Amino acid sequence: MAENITEDIIIDILSRLPVKSLMRFKCVSKRWWSLISDQHFAKLHLQRLILENISPSQKIIQSNPLQTIDYEALDNDEVNDHVVVESHDLGRDEPWGLAGLCHGLVSLAVDDGFLVYNPTTKESRKLPGSNLVAEHEFFVFHGFGYNSATDDYKIVHGAFFTANDGSKDCVLEIFLLRSGSWRRVLSQDVPKLDGVGIYLNGAVHWIVNHGSGNRIKQAIVPFGLATETFEEAIPIPKVEGIVFEGLGIHGGRLFIYDGTWRPRSEAWIMNEYGKEESWTRLFTVLADALPAGQLYTIPIAYTQGRKIVFQIDVSEMILFNPEDGTHKNYPIEEYDNVESTINMETLVSPNVGHEPCTSSTCAGLARYV
Repeated sequence: MAENITEDIIIDILSRLPVKSLMRFKCVSKRWWSLISDQHFAKLHLQRLILENISPSQKIIQSNPLQTIDYEALDNDEVNDHVVVESHDLGRDEPWGLAGLCHGLVSLAVDDGFLVYNPTTKESRKLPGSNLVAEHEFFVFHGFGYNSATDDYKIVHGAFFTANDGSKDCVLEIFLLRSGSWRRVLSQDVPKLDGVGIYLNGAVHWIVNHGSGNRIKQAIVPFGLATETFEEAIPIPKVEGIVFEGLGIHGGRLFIYDGTWRPRSEAWIMNEYGKEESWTRLFTVLADALPAGQLYTIPIAYTQGRKIVFQIDVSEMILFNPEDGTHKNYPIEEYDNVESTINMETLVSPNVGHEPCTSSTCAGLARYV
């Protein structure tokens, strides 16, 4: 019976399985090792993941120390701490911060540049330093994403500096994983960006503020990775008593949140990309219901059971149940300068354009992607 199963059927079945299962199935045979390791298969698996249901594949990635957190698992009383949190040792390239995420790849800021890492397959790639690293010690913004037109991943990072006439100019550089090189991009009228951008729909996004106090206006500014230009801003809903400070991803949609020094933590989600009228409130939680934080309370994830994962300052992460006001603590290590965000488990390699591929495997998989 098994001999009658064609390779097309095997590929179809395997492409629907979780990455952790596929990593184990590499040991079945040399043929399966070659098939699952091939990046044509990785692309097929990613496409099905995005089209069907990405939620089961999502995990939290946290920097300093680098850890992967199965945030849904804490809702199961039978799991142990090791199942919930997995630590990653990158040796000398221990990162000091996140610089963006896309398709299961994490761009990490390290002492002498960047490193792209897949926390599921443990494959990593150290990138060469850029001129911007040498000229400007402080990066104001950075991001990481995918350009489908060239089938390539890009790191975007930039810094503002004071020009001779006293004005603020921006230096913007882009690294292409396929070519393995940095290049400087002409940039004019760059909005005042800060921190790590969020990738979605071929663009990296940041929240920008104009004005101050009651007259503050906010918007989301996308940087298109195909055009390498800043695109039309996406309006943000104006909510009384709220200044949105962060941007995230939930279920393949952008969400914005506020959680610093205010009586409530609130998040809104954009149900249709780019449509201002599609913003709806995702949740509101009174600050008194959460553990007291001195700096910030950041919503990281919204679980399938409608619970909320909050990062409290840099030392605590909780799973909060809004129905009864109870919470559980994640067993994370306490360090300074911790950043946390959602990542997905994929087979995508950071060595894009440099992966080994047998002719028979590539020929068999090419028609699927």
